[in-house]
Amino acid sequence: MDQKEQIVFDVLYGRRSIRHYQDNRAVEHEKIVTLLQAAMAAPSACNIQPWEFIVVTDEETVSQIKGSIERWGDYNAPLIIVVCSYPALIPWGSDGVIDCSAAIENILIAATAMGLGSVWIGGFHPPSIRRILNIPEDVVPQGLVYLGYPAEQPAPRTQYLEELVH
Repeated sequence: MDQKEQIVFDVLYGRRSIRHYQDNRAVEHEKIVTLLQAAMAAPSACNIQPWEFIVVTDEETVSQIKGSIERWGDYNAPLIIVVCSYPALIPWGSDGVIDCSAAIENILIAATAMGLGSVWIGGFHPPSIRRILNIPEDVVPQGLVYLGYPAEQPAPRTQYLEELVH
């Protein structure tokens, strides 16, 4: 494996769900912009890019979002990116979840490469997120990404299982 390949695989295997973040350390604006650039570089069916991103850094709003999640959402991340779809752009009736998932994966990988921790929150109540953030009815919250500087460092790993390959 050459050096460039090694760097890519180190980041891929190093990407772990981080649930403990350094207190009182905000993510810099430049890094947030870079994360969003990575998100918008994701593949999208017919390049429609039916996504919208809501960046939440306000402590009170972050707290409200965390409070709306019943389980597995009360981590101390200072930043939440809410990835939403705009299904009206998709002529075949999809809700855009696949495109948004690709964008989320790019955020997760970019965060790891930048020394940030992240965790993808899929178990949330979309109507609560819609209410907290005043999201219009035609925009669908698809996923939340908590981000911050990690206070834990799980070991890199792959979860490759040969018996799952057919």
